[in-house]
Amino acid sequence: MIRLNLSSQNLSYFLANLIVALVVQANDQIVPVDLASTYLLKISAKPADLTDQRLATLQQHTPFKLRYRASTIALVEILLSHRHETNTIMSVVSQLQLRLQQELGQQKLGQASIDILDQQSASATADYYLLDIDLLPKLSDQVVVINIFDDAVGQVALVRADQPGELRRLPVHFRAKLPVDISLELRFEKRLALAPQAEVDNLLQQVSVKQWRDLIQTMTLNEDLLTTGHRFLSRYALRVHQAVQHDGQPKPDIACDNSADWIAQKFQRLGLEVEIDSFQHARSQIGKGKIGDYTMRNVVATLPGRGPHKDQVYLLTAHYDSIASKTEGWEQQWRTMPAPGSSDNASGVAILLETARLIRHLDLDYSVRFIAFSGEELFLYGSRYYCDLVQSQRSDLSADQIAGVLNFDLIGHDQDGRLDIHVVHDERSRWIAQVLHSVTEKYGLPLDLRLQYNPGFIYSDHSPFWEIGIPAVLLSEESAFNSRESIKYIHSQADNMEKITDPLGELALKLAVATTVELAGVGDSAATQPVAMSEKLLWNVILFPNPVNLAHDQSLSLDYFLSQPARIQIDLYNTNGQKVYEQNYRLGKIGGKQGRNGVFRWNGRANTGNRIASGVYLLRVTATPASGESEIINLQVALVH
Repeated sequence: MIRLNLSSQNLSYFLANLIVALVVQANDQIVPVDLASTYLLKISAKPADLTDQRLATLQQHTPFKLRYRASTIALVEILLSHRHETNTIMSVVSQLQLRLQQELGQQKLGQASIDILDQQSASATADYYLLDIDLLPKLSDQVVVINIFDDAVGQVALVRADQPGELRRLPVHFRAKLPVDISLELRFEKRLALAPQAEVDNLLQQVSVKQWRDLIQTMTLNEDLLTTGHRFLSRYALRVHQAVQHDGQPKPDIACDNSADWIAQKFQRLGLEVEIDSFQHARSQIGKGKIGDYTMRNVVATLPGRGPHKDQVYLLTAHYDSIASKTEGWEQQWRTMPAPGSSDNASGVAILLETARLIRHLDLDYSVRFIAFSGEELFLYGSRYYCDLVQSQRSDLSADQIAGVLNFDLIGHDQDGRLDIHVVHDERSRWIAQVLHSVTEKYGLPLDLRLQYNPGFIYSDHSPFWEIGIPAVLLSEESAFNSRESIKYIHSQADNMEKITDPLGELALKLAVATTVELAGVGDSAATQPVAMSEKLLWNVILFPNPVNLAHDQSLSLDYFLSQPARIQIDLYNTNGQKVYEQNYRLGKIGGKQGRNGVFRWNGRANTGNRIASGVYLLRVTATPASGESEIINLQVALVH
């Protein structure tokens, strides 16, 4: 591992040795994979310094794929050609360091670092995975441990493996394949549609925890819809009708398909528009190649909105497949072994079904779509497939039409008597977490709602939505490796009806129903059009530090976002209205590009070079796009010598 820290000593080295690196991306230039290598880098900084905006700025200057994002680290992948100098990767790191230093400023030198973790040929088939460190002793020599670091969920291990088969067999809930490329495209908050409190209060009185429990019981037993008296007792994702075994093993039964059919029938009886969305999954093993082909199914049910925003959709999601990989003999006997999955995740699907039952007669402004995913326990296959459809524009919805996602996973069990629900969110979904908090207070739900900012929690079906830039939150009974409430029983035959806690289920149901109605709105909500900040030209303007103390060698910085390229004029006026400083940026160039612009720095001197006196000044930012319609923002800045 090579580690480079931001410090004044190595900064001069970077400046002296900086050369232009050829960074190759598939969209820019095609290089034969045998002539290129991929490098995995870890960028570390304090949470306040490692924002999506800052990563987007780094990405603009040095193209990379964002493979993982946590509060204090980011893993990025860079593709470089072999046809250039062997120290090219050092040059790339130097460029990143310099840009990061410019972003953070002189005061934060040494508080960030960039590590080179791994190098592979671009033609290599191995990929990266995150695991709970307790699993490291169970790994074979074919799995390479790359790094261990702390995250909000506990210590995690980054490993490299050619095939996920060995990792899939591990008895663990917290394991994940790194996303291919997390989008840093900005999405914008939406205002709540109007939901009369009396309407929601009435719905909450109709919440039936008994019906929720009965739904979980039915899914746990998974009674055969075709053969009376037969129970599958499992919803394992590989137990499907359309399966082909290439390894001589017997074909599985239809346990998972049976559950999908039952879920679809429940939504149909509620009057929703239901689709079965099938996708293919191939399973392989090292040394054996492909051992099986399986057709899995997502169940998609839509409640159309009837207001002016009916083309905008909120998603409620939960996976319905189960697994019991902690049970001895699972890998050899999964075709017949029970995998009840009562809390993980019949409880989540039951919340979807009960929410649909309660809101189906409402005239909602937005549409609401309920999706029961398959393949979650096998690295999120169902949700990844759905998000691939959205991103590739093969879905009936575009990414812009999906207003937000509520994902329910493992939300049926409470052990310590403290009725708590964890809401995991990233930057772009923070507003949904805040809505959940507001709903909890507004309707007096006696619930310990724990909002947790953790963009590194990629272990459930909200994660693929994060990857493509869609706001999504996870609601769960736990969000850490060391949880005492569920880590011992999940993925085992002990995840049964005895683990279901009715008081927690009732509160989770009420939270889901109230939040959905608050988001989607009822009645005439024509006046509540969501405000996408992209409709504004100039937004998220940040002036810092303010006041600016020039005696401490500070400089004034200005960050802003443009929804389209624009000509920027920045003027500074004293209290007499006299202009003392002016800076201009051309349309579409640095300072006037679409997206984030953070190049403005001011050292407290007028354009003449004279030092400006201490006092309060007016800073005016004027943005003018090609259409000629300007937008102006005025800010006050205090100058201290």
